[in-house]
Amino acid sequence: MAVEFALIMPVLLLIVVGTIQFGRVWSQYQVFQGAAREGARCAAVQAASATAGLTGCSIQGRIDEASGAYTPAVPAAVTVGGAPSPGGCVTDLMRGQDVRVFWEQPLEINIPFWGDVTVSSTIEATFRCE
Repeated sequence: MAVEFALIMPVLLLIVVGTIQFGRVWSQYQVFQGAAREGARCAAVQAASATAGLTGCSIQGRIDEASGAYTPAVPAAVTVGGAPSPGGCVTDLMRGQDVRVFWEQPLEINIPFWGDVTVSSTIEATFRCE
């Protein structure tokens, strides 16, 4: 009985720890996706906020705040209508165009006896300029 347990234990441990690590990485990916949506929403309302006399928001600040305990690997890139626009939708001429916030994020899966795996994923969100 002990021999069978000793043979199957590494396989069971690999499955259990692998499942936990995958869940951790999936949770991190979902948090980053939500942070990208927050940043894209902030970027989409820049012109509308300026027209209403409100102060604009910081796109990267909003992403960092929404990321919680996780930290984005690099600052987010912002495009409006496919052209770079670090400030988001800043003029009324941009209304109706898509604003995209994105960055490459490495996600690390650490499984004992298997080795570390790093998966690079593009985190992105798109909103329409208001």
